[in-house]
Amino acid sequence: MAVLSYIEALNQAFKEEMRRDEKVVMWGEDLISMNGVMGQTQGIYDEFGGDRIKDTPICEQAIAGMTIGAAYRGLRPVGFFMHAGFMLAAFDGLFLKIGCNPASLPITVHGVITGPTEDHDHGISPEALFAHSPYWKIIMPSTPYDVKGLVKSAIRDDCPVMILDHAAAMFSGYSDGTLYTPYTDGTIMLGGNRQEVPDEEYLLPLGEADVKREGTDVTLVTYSFQVHHALAAASLLDEESISVEVVDLRTVVPLDVKTIVESVRKTGRLLIVHEAMKRAGMAGEIAFRVAEEAPDVVGSLKTLTRRLAAKNLPLAHRPDWNLTPATESIAAAVREMV
Repeated sequence: MAVLSYIEALNQAFKEEMRRDEKVVMWGEDLISMNGVMGQTQGIYDEFGGDRIKDTPICEQAIAGMTIGAAYRGLRPVGFFMHAGFMLAAFDGLFLKIGCNPASLPITVHGVITGPTEDHDHGISPEALFAHSPYWKIIMPSTPYDVKGLVKSAIRDDCPVMILDHAAAMFSGYSDGTLYTPYTDGTIMLGGNRQEVPDEEYLLPLGEADVKREGTDVTLVTYSFQVHHALAAASLLDEESISVEVVDLRTVVPLDVKTIVESVRKTGRLLIVHEAMKRAGMAGEIAFRVAEEAPDVVGSLKTLTRRLAAKNLPLAHRPDWNLTPATESIAAAVREMV
């Protein structure tokens, strides 16, 4: 198996699906001129030509509208919005025209979450906003293996699927608590988040979580780049004889409640971590779904379910504000719970 970075695995998924099905087309900002800014569309124009991939003006409403029209005409469009926060400029098209449309629309859209950065429209993690729209499926992978298998499934799905990637997952990564420094190779960023990815084709089902690390004391449910912080925290806590089970949701919608319940039934404690703001975030939905579907588990918890998320502030770059969860804050929350 090849060892790929996250961005390489994502790029490979796009190319494989375009080779497999000529109806897969791509439109968005800087896909040709800047290879998708982060390298996710590198080489696609050279291989498939301008009929299959196009740069658009910086007009998010137009990108959303083009995907709707293309899907109605029998294509399988992938719309790129660069940063996930930019999707809000096309909220009507994405939330109402696509997400509330009962017709079969094989649309995939892609946006990148940057985390605390120079301004909050680059950093925002908007999954809870779009989870409120009836027909969207939302994937938020953390590893090269996962992103490839999930993206291929997303493009083949006959329902609209939103891919929300995290820039830090693309450019860096944790392994046993160690932060790797990213480096560049041409226009593809090769971060420390590298993994063996099968050469043969594989698909991952949407709505199936993955237990990234088994444990017995606390169930830590998370997704996207917070998975790496969670694994790093679990590694630190191992030295204190605290065993943390890390559940990577991979897909926010549909939500794999069964895997969460099975884990919590074993550990008796539930901590939910995400990078989006705490108020009205996905953690509240996850906690309540567990309570509804497994009241016996909630009744036997050793401690109250806890949420750890971003502060209710814009995710502008303020290093001293500690806006989002990180390895140490996750470890501290687990210590308090046990």
